[in-house]
Amino acid sequence: MKNSMKKNSCIKVSAVSDTGKIRSKNEDNCLLDDRGIRFAEKCCDVFELDNRTRRILAVCDGMGGEAYGDLASRIAVASFSEFIPHIREASADKLHTIINLCSSEINNRICDMAEEMHAGKSGSTLAMVCIDGENVRAFNIGDSRIYFYKDGKLSQITEDQTVAMRKLKAGIYTPEEAKNSRDAHGLTSYLGSDMRRIGLKALAYPEFNASGGKILICSDGLTDMCSDELIAEILGRDPENTAGVLVQNALNNGGEDNITCIVINFK
Repeated sequence: MKNSMKKNSCIKVSAVSDTGKIRSKNEDNCLLDDRGIRFAEKCCDVFELDNRTRRILAVCDGMGGEAYGDLASRIAVASFSEFIPHIREASADKLHTIINLCSSEINNRICDMAEEMHAGKSGSTLAMVCIDGENVRAFNIGDSRIYFYKDGKLSQITEDQTVAMRKLKAGIYTPEEAKNSRDAHGLTSYLGSDMRRIGLKALAYPEFNASGGKILICSDGLTDMCSDELIAEILGRDPENTAGVLVQNALNNGGEDNITCIVINFK
């Protein structure tokens, strides 16, 4: 019974970030709940979390090519780390409201940084999960993604907030055209946008049970280099450091951007 209780109350996490082969600096950062934030040019971590407490994990991708994108994503993960107690205490029906309040405050902080640094346009994406036992709520701003894998099937939980997605919904693009369009990385929402008066809102998705499956949180440095089929094949193999294997495959396929992956295993 003790072994069963231990197994059911822990989730295994692997997290890896890499600058890639083209970029000169890593503008990705990640939040690993009590393990803290990862600011290093490279991070590699495999660990277990007791999931009897609400757990918060996230990837933030500084806007590539923009001034101080690395600092914007650092501000984002550091601020969300600061706000973890408030996110943990929120009731299920208030969780999205709290995430939105935190996002609006972080948005303002990044805007303030950009003004102080005379940086012009600077920002960061957000892809975050809140885990209560085996139940998961997902939130995102921008085009960093969250996937769920189980029984050989990979499902994208989040929706990209991009110009391409808007055109796909309007029937202007086919799915293939949207994927390959220049608009695929034209963000329609991000932390650091000029939304001070009305506040910035994250997209929220219905709670789902992740028992027996895996959650992948990643920046577009992975999904631009690896197909859904390859990602599913790697998640199905279940290597010890799954995030590391995903990142290495993105590097093998060109590594054209910073690559960050968090894999949460509920098995």
